[in-house]
Formats: sequence, structure tokens, C-alpha cells
Amino acid sequence: MRVLPPLPNDMTSRPQSQRVAALATLPLFWSLKGKRVVVAGGSDAAAWKAELLAACGAEVHVYAPRTELGEIFRDLIARGAAHECGRFVHNGEVWHPGIFQGAAIAIADCDEDVEAEAFFNAARACGVPVNVIDKPAYCQFQFGSIVNRSPVVVAISTDGAAPILAQAIRRRIETLLPPAIKSWASIAQAIRERVNARLQPGAARRSFWERFVDRAFLDTPEEGVETRLMAELERLAAPRPAVARVTIVGAGPGDAELLTLKAVRALQAADIILYDEQISNDILELARREAKRILVSDQRGDGRVMALAKTGKRVVRLQSGNPAPAAATREEASRLGKLGIAVEIIPGVDAEHHAPAVAAAETCPADPAAARGTTRAANL
Repeated sequence: MRVLPPLPNDMTSRPQSQRVAALATLPLFWSLKGKRVVVAGGSDAAAWKAELLAACGAEVHVYAPRTELGEIFRDLIARGAAHECGRFVHNGEVWHPGIFQGAAIAIADCDEDVEAEAFFNAARACGVPVNVIDKPAYCQFQFGSIVNRSPVVVAISTDGAAPILAQAIRRRIETLLPPAIKSWASIAQAIRERVNARLQPGAARRSFWERFVDRAFLDTPEEGVETRLMAELERLAAPRPAVARVTIVGAGPGDAELLTLKAVRALQAADIILYDEQISNDILELARREAKRILVSDQRGDGRVMALAKTGKRVVRLQSGNPAPAAATREEASRLGKLGIAVEIIPGVDAEHHAPAVAAAETCPADPAAARGTTRAANL
């Protein structure tokens, strides 16, 4: 019995290729529901932070004399929190070191650096994460620009370098996320446990959620959508023979922005990606994080692809340039087809014309039962 050799990780086969590039800060999504937080100061900037914290369900303790509360802050406290669990507690006194005990977060708006440093040190002494507005030297964390489609929340940060750029990015994302995405996210939240109970991790579960996401960006949820989703779930949960599948993807001239949409989708659906030395890290960054990445030479690629496809994994053969019209690609597709392995070819952008090349390649598997092994040339 032939045993497959261990799969090398791209980190060892090509050290400069990394799954995650360097990050200026770590993005976190932190639940504050029912937590006590501290906000010192009555300015408009402090009011905005207080409103944001209360919208997350926090109990916001505001420390500022009544005379120092701005009109926006007074209106906010009178109106109450957007979240059913959030609320404001106004303490009509200036902050002092005793306010931090039991707090999850501390925010302050301080005019002078001396006060900012004192607030920062007092919060840190109690182990409370602290942010002094507009004073990066006294911040342990930052607030990003937010796109709110809760439970879908998108936050953008430039590490304080260009807030105006973060705001511009937020506006772009606002136009890309339809308002209905909020409802779809709530549906996903409601059915997630049922999906996980019926579908094991792998291709079937991923296929269900991929179809779900496609609908979420096209339609508004209609009445009875959960019933139809459950019917789809049962169809995918029914036993069926595994289909060996390979997608040959052209990466074009090496610019990640020139990948076709179909190529990106293939990378994000792959279990295993075999790639050439010419493939840039920017292109690999677009792949699903969990995908195994294997650097192969042209000479070793064919045998590795065949062996891995037989394991039932979604295998992507990622090649530089446009492999679609190449004779070697057609020969590889023919060999895989004869083994009953379904093949799809996704052309790459032509280096000279920066336009997707048209491919036409068809193979017929020797076994009629493996008719799905027909090669399809995909072009976007």
C-alpha cells in the first residue's frame, strides 16, 4: 500500500511565505455586555465613546461634574443606551483612583498631559485597559472606524497614522455591505448549531455556508427562508460518494489585484494549494487561512496533484501566468480526467494585455460514472 509522504508546510519550504503578514496592532472583538466601564470627562468626544460602549451593552459610569457635561452628553444620558443591557450612571464628581476597581475598560478625555498620565497610570495599576482620547502615548488600545451591521461589525484601523483614510475605507465598505446582511447574519446565528450538528467540518459544511453567503449578498431574506435552508442542509447531509476535484488556477503576471473573482473564490475554497515559486505572498494571502500550502516545482506538481486529489480534498494547482492554453495543462487535465478526477481550469490574466485569456479545454474521463471529471474552462 502506497503511503503519501508528509505534506510540507510553506513556512519550511519557503520561509519568506507567511500566512499572516506583520500587523501594527491586534484586532479584537470584545464583549462588554453587562460589564462596568469608566468614562472620565464630559466632552463631546467622551460622549461618543460612552455611546459606543453602552451600545455594546456596557454599564457606563461617567465621571464629570454636571457643569462639565456638554449638551451632547446630557442628551445621551437622557436618551439612554441603544442596547437593552446598556445604561449610563452619572457620577457628578471628577475621577479618582478609586473608580477603577472592577472596571473592564477605562476611557478619559484629558486636556493636559499631566492628568492624562495620572489617569493612565491609575488604570494600569488596577489592571484595567485604558485609552486617553487623542493622546496615543497614554493608550493601550485604539478605537477604529466602524461599519455597523450588527451582528456583523467591521472595524478599520490605520494605527493612528491616517484616521481620514480609515473613514474613507469605512465609507467604501458601507456601500459594499447591503443592509440585509444584518438579517442574514442573524439567521446564520440562529441555524449555526443545527448546521454544525448535521454537517461535519469539511467540504459539505463549507458548501452550505458558501451558498448561504452568495444569497446574503444578492437577496433580502424572504419569509420561510430558514425552512428552505434546512431542506438544503438535509440534502447536503445525505451520504454521497466523495468526488475528487482539482482546480488549476492561473495567477497571471503576479499582481494580486489582477486575479479574477473566480480565482479568488477557488483559493478561498481550497483545502490544499500547490503553488509555484513565482507566486507572490500577496496572492497567497488571499487563500483560506486553514488551507495547506505546498511549494512544488513544475516537475513534481503532477504526481502530487493526483495523489492529493484522491484523498477527497479540494486541491488547487496555482500557477503563474495563464496555464489555460498551454499544452502541458491540457495533458495534465487529460490524465486527471482519465482517473475520474474532476478538473476545472481558471485562466489567468495575460501579462501583455492584462485581460483574462479565453480557455477551451475538455477531457472525458474513462469511467462514465466519473462524468463530473469533465474539464471546464472558466473565464471571468
